[in-house]
Amino acid sequence: MLGIAILLAGAAAGFALAKAFRVPPIPLLLLSGVALAYTGALPAVLLEDALVLGVTFLVFVTGIELSPRRTRQQRRSALRVGVLQFLLLAVAGYATARLLGFATLSALYLALALTASSTLVIVRLLRQRRRMFEPYARVVIGVVLLQDLLVVVLVPILTLAPLGLGAVVTGLLGVAGLGALSYAALRWGSPFLQRIQDDEETLLLIVLALLFVFIAITDLLSLPLVVGAFFAGVALSAFPIDGLVRPQLGSIGDFFSAIFFTALGALIRIPSLTELLQAAALAALVVVVTPPLVARIAKSAGLSARPALEAGLILAQTSELSLVVGLHGMLEGQIPPSVFTVIAIATLITMMATPILSSDRVLWALMRLRRVPRGGRIATPSGQHVLVLGSGSTGTPLMETLLAYGHEVVVVDDDPAVIAELQEAEIAAIRGDAADTEVLLEARARQARIITSTIRRPEDNRRLLEHTAGTVPVLVRVFEAEDAEWIRSMGGTPILYSLAAAEAMLAWYDQEMRSKA
Repeated sequence: MLGIAILLAGAAAGFALAKAFRVPPIPLLLLSGVALAYTGALPAVLLEDALVLGVTFLVFVTGIELSPRRTRQQRRSALRVGVLQFLLLAVAGYATARLLGFATLSALYLALALTASSTLVIVRLLRQRRRMFEPYARVVIGVVLLQDLLVVVLVPILTLAPLGLGAVVTGLLGVAGLGALSYAALRWGSPFLQRIQDDEETLLLIVLALLFVFIAITDLLSLPLVVGAFFAGVALSAFPIDGLVRPQLGSIGDFFSAIFFTALGALIRIPSLTELLQAAALAALVVVVTPPLVARIAKSAGLSARPALEAGLILAQTSELSLVVGLHGMLEGQIPPSVFTVIAIATLITMMATPILSSDRVLWALMRLRRVPRGGRIATPSGQHVLVLGSGSTGTPLMETLLAYGHEVVVVDDDPAVIAELQEAEIAAIRGDAADTEVLLEARARQARIITSTIRRPEDNRRLLEHTAGTVPVLVRVFEAEDAEWIRSMGGTPILYSLAAAEAMLAWYDQEMRSKA
């Protein structure tokens, strides 16, 4: 009982520090476990039981966040980015591990551990920054779904490989069967769960029963339990079931994930200098290689420069599944504890670095360093022009209306295809990011008659509003009332999209009624 109390206290301390400093809790939970290991009060049996329970719920909750339908429109981009990132990082990771002196099997485990990004870290950051539904975020979610699936498939291969080809084939067939069962539950189980959504106790019991059914089948197939837990989570990932289930499992999932990472930290023995350097080298490989690699692939898949780089920065860490990979390898006796320690430290470094490296300050600094020549340069605007920032579904009709009334219009957009179309139509257009002050200077934003902004993120309008400093009327499209208040406090004029849409609907309805009268 004393060991359980110490483990819970360490987990609570890690969560408290994470909340106080507003950072992802996983690294601090690991550090808390490392500190508890010095007490000597945590027996190995307790840590193993805590790891088994914790990893089950951890991977289960991870699967719930990964709805295939959420990435439907960006499926092709996510597939391209995910596969190429996975393969190239695997090759680079294996080569680096061999250069660092690891044996072949250990290098394979290290390579697999480097290929997946953390679903929990990424989803938490996207939610905190209110970017879950942006196009680049949907690509990122699709990438981690694909990577997690690939890791879940490859873990049994590594685990069963010593038993021969027959065992590997049987294991893969078992994984495929669990995937089919997950798809069936996702498609036909959702209507039933929606009918009982008001009965929270029954809903929670059915969800947990589903988890244990998948785990039982996984155990019968002699597969790692994480495989069943992952597919059980994906079976509950469809909207609106994920929204119904998430509150039910929130506190339970946090509890077991905290226990898992704290116990995992307690298993990390004191690393040698060599192990620290090896972990740092592998972490540097992920952090340095991933952003430009993903950005290049994402741009070729259709994302513009800044979202592509942002996707690369937020994907530049190893995953909680990396820890699962190392744990399984160590428990199966296929890798020594030193390799598991290297994986855990590399995961710790990259997870702690992600919130900093993916911040707007770092993003803009990197954009400055890797700036490419902008297309669509125009003659200096007259100073009586209307500046339209963004030529999407909202900006294009506005631009056409302004041109019809004879106004001089200058458009800023970061999509080269859009710029090419505008230039072909002899419309003044500048290719660039509308939140970039250099682009605003080129467009003479301070001399414009009026500026309209359809930049999706309200905070990206900060540079625009600070640049104009109230000298030019700035109309900003927003989606939330609190964003409207913030824009107003910065000196802009918010246009609440929901109100505009409602007014348009009422106007159409009134016109229809009059035509029928």
